[in-house]
Amino acid sequence: MRKLSRAVLVLVMVFSSLGAAQAASSYWQRMAAGYPNQLVVYDYIYEYSSPEAVINAKVPQLYGFPDVKWQEELNQKMRQAVQDLADLVKGAAEEAKELEEIFHAFPYAGVIEYDLKLNQGGLLSIEVVTYTFTGGAHGMTVCDYINVDLTTGRQLSFADLFDTDEELARAAGVINAKIAEQPEWYFIEQFTPGLFEAEQGFYLTEDAVAICFPLYEIAPYAAGIQEFAVSAP
Repeated sequence: MRKLSRAVLVLVMVFSSLGAAQAASSYWQRMAAGYPNQLVVYDYIYEYSSPEAVINAKVPQLYGFPDVKWQEELNQKMRQAVQDLADLVKGAAEEAKELEEIFHAFPYAGVIEYDLKLNQGGLLSIEVVTYTFTGGAHGMTVCDYINVDLTTGRQLSFADLFDTDEELARAAGVINAKIAEQPEWYFIEQFTPGLFEAEQGFYLTEDAVAICFPLYEIAPYAAGIQEFAVSAP
């Protein structure tokens, strides 16, 4: 699973390039009122099934970006992420098949899906969700986020949207409000701005930034991936 996660992180690095920083307010405005992008996002689908393993993957592919080399690098790395998942699950299944007599009752599984969150205003935001089951009590879900300013080819960071102490405090307040509603579901009683990571997960929509936390980070597995929608300031 760590190998696959590293592969997805590598593909996100394709978007990193030098570009002029913009005020956070500009991004919020473009999210809400930007024109649709010319960029087209379509599916690459991979399916595999055997008694030992089942794999279903659907990852994004891009068409229409002016920098064709940049576009193809991303598309190739997304397809490679699928191959890495298939290799991981098939390899684990073959090893388990030799060790566990009851293995066939529990085929291993790998699933990748994506959700196009925003494609307008020169901004692109995609959530990629990977699920693996390779034995044990339950599978594991990992989310990765592709957030790009298409006008510069620059990957957006959490700090681009929440660039002041006041904005960080506002985002933390949204999280604390939800924790207060169901405190029994969380590991912490209060979330402070200092708990945000430099590579904090998030995605963009027309009217909010969804701040995301992986399984086990602030809540137990049963609570699922935690998302907190912060509206425009």
